[in-house]
Amino acid sequence: MDTIRVDVLIVALNKIEFDARLTNFINTLSSNKFSIATVTLDTTYSSNVIYSIGIELNEKLKTFQKALLFNQKALKYFHKIIPRFVLCSDVYSLPAGKYFKQKHNSQIIYDSREIYSALASLRSKKFKQFILKTFESYFVNFVDKIIVTGELDKEILGKLFPKKSFVVIKNYPSSAIFQLQNKINIRKELNLPQSSILMVYQGALLEGRGIELGIQALKYNEQLHFIILGSGGLETKYKDSAKLLGVDDRTHFLGSVPYRQLYNYTSDCDVGLCIIEPLSLSYQLALPNKLFEYCHSGLPVIATKLPAIEDVFKKFSIGELVSTDISPDELAEKAVLLAERKSEFIPQLKMASQTFSWEQQEQTILGIFQ
Repeated sequence: MDTIRVDVLIVALNKIEFDARLTNFINTLSSNKFSIATVTLDTTYSSNVIYSIGIELNEKLKTFQKALLFNQKALKYFHKIIPRFVLCSDVYSLPAGKYFKQKHNSQIIYDSREIYSALASLRSKKFKQFILKTFESYFVNFVDKIIVTGELDKEILGKLFPKKSFVVIKNYPSSAIFQLQNKINIRKELNLPQSSILMVYQGALLEGRGIELGIQALKYNEQLHFIILGSGGLETKYKDSAKLLGVDDRTHFLGSVPYRQLYNYTSDCDVGLCIIEPLSLSYQLALPNKLFEYCHSGLPVIATKLPAIEDVFKKFSIGELVSTDISPDELAEKAVLLAERKSEFIPQLKMASQTFSWEQQEQTILGIFQ
């Protein structure tokens, strides 16, 4: 095969299998007859894709090292693809946008999932943050449209890139994908008492996501168990913390779960944890997909009172908002109380699920690729 023409090329420094947003984009585009090629970290993913390139990288590499190697390796395959559109699914994929803009005059779509110029992970690494901000500012010149995950992000990035066109696509779950397939009985799998209260966190194991707080909360109620669905660089730290506190027998690290299977796990829990510490501007404006996934799973949510999250709670009574400085004992108390009142929240959670659905945004998404 010399070259292949596709409607959309998706480039991402990530694995589609574990990426809800990417999975949803692909599902929407493919179901509307768009031909798709991908260049990602997946080595086996091929669902709804006609051409897939998997870039293998050492998982232990730092993000900047991964990004450099990813782009170097991906470049070897780009000559095989002629896309009408290129969806750069993170800041690290933007060099692909430049290549295809200059080579084929493709339309470049940048999915800016965060305020990359103000990341929590780089808040004490000013030089690296400066480099990333400069990197983004340069490559955005080759971008035609920018997708953001919320109105507040659009406002901030609109000031940074005033000449660019913005579209808001929120991190809503897909009702067609995020649903029951083969429900997991977590209590049975982990040999837990039926009286156990399961508080769940799903997502990357990063600083400022309330994971340490969730572990500490276990000290204050022996019924409470913490189910952690995800992986990341701080996993060892959190495991050590649980052991040091003597709650490692009630802290359950189940690893990353493919998006298409995630509902099976989440829906068997009792309360969802969506704690975001305002460590950076990106975190302050966060509107995490886990918030909406908990709603679709029928779980009342404990969430931090931050602007975008608070807007959701103003529309629906889906749990309880808490302050950014909530203590572990308060968290334990609220988790138990919400679990006991779970049935009271079901009507509002169902209404929220119908409103906060990926399918509600599909016409807007299709408009981006016209």
